Amino acid sequence: MSVEPPRLVSTPARPDDASHQASEWFALVQAGTPTPAEREALAHWLAADPRNAQAYAHLEQLWAATALLAPPKVHAPQLSRRRFVGLGVAASVAVVAASAGTLWFKGIGAPFADVRTAVGERRTVQLPDGSSVELAGNSALNLDFSATRRAVELLQGEAFFQVQPKAAEFVVQTQAGRVLASDAEFCLACDGASALLSVSRHTARVITPSQQTDLGEGLSLRFSATHTGAIQRAELEQVLAWRNGRLVFFDTPLLSVVNQLQHWRAGKIFIPDPQLAARRVSLILNLNRPEQMLDVLAKALAVRVTHYTDLVTLIQPA
Repeated sequence: MSVEPPRLVSTPARPDDASHQASEWFALVQAGTPTPAEREALAHWLAADPRNAQAYAHLEQLWAATALLAPPKVHAPQLSRRRFVGLGVAASVAVVAASAGTLWFKGIGAPFADVRTAVGERRTVQLPDGSSVELAGNSALNLDFSATRRAVELLQGEAFFQVQPKAAEFVVQTQAGRVLASDAEFCLACDGASALLSVSRHTARVITPSQQTDLGEGLSLRFSATHTGAIQRAELEQVLAWRNGRLVFFDTPLLSVVNQLQHWRAGKIFIPDPQLAARRVSLILNLNRPEQMLDVLAKALAVRVTHYTDLVTLIQPA
């Protein structure tokens, strides 16, 4: 029986690299999709070499640090320790995440959306009413159009809307609340339970359970189902830079920078040091060269970037 891990990444397999193989097994198991044959193969792989179990345990430790990156809240059943006993590896494997959380680890957050983009992808979609939406990387959208209704649901990620004037208002539903517009252009970014609206043309309205706010051109508003922030001047050059192939950050916590990078490059980035995560930085990154973004970040900020596998990267003080 072969004990090679499944081919989950696009890069060539490296059979002699225990860390690389461990990352593939880790992603498969946490996604909740291993077949009985794969479970047996995993047990054999872990037992075949102490370095295999060591590499897998190391990934678990890294995964436990994901709280530092504040992943989106996803309601899903916990993968129980009992399940891993069935794999015959209970002594060396501890469960640390739900299956939906691992889809985030792999950059696959809403696989059943009407429209979605992969990590690093930008896509423009013409909507049935003549409006258009441009999706940033790792974003997902559901559509709900009829003769009397034009609505979308932004499940995750970021999108720029160009809304055509019609009799029915254009509605964008999010976990944080609703955005209404009839003839406007705006960018909406979802970050878990909160959202950031930036209006670049005309006006849009934000409706949450607690209040309603009209937002004019050049203004932005962060809101959630329980709290609406103060209206701010929108930094449109920064907010919309991704549409021109750039990420622009001014005086931004490094943790926020890393959270943005998760939409544009495959894999998971960890910052174990809380002080480093809170450090405020300014830099510009080229989305057309995603493989160079972390190198640019390392040089600009004088930090150490370590790639443990294709899916796991650590940023630490130099």
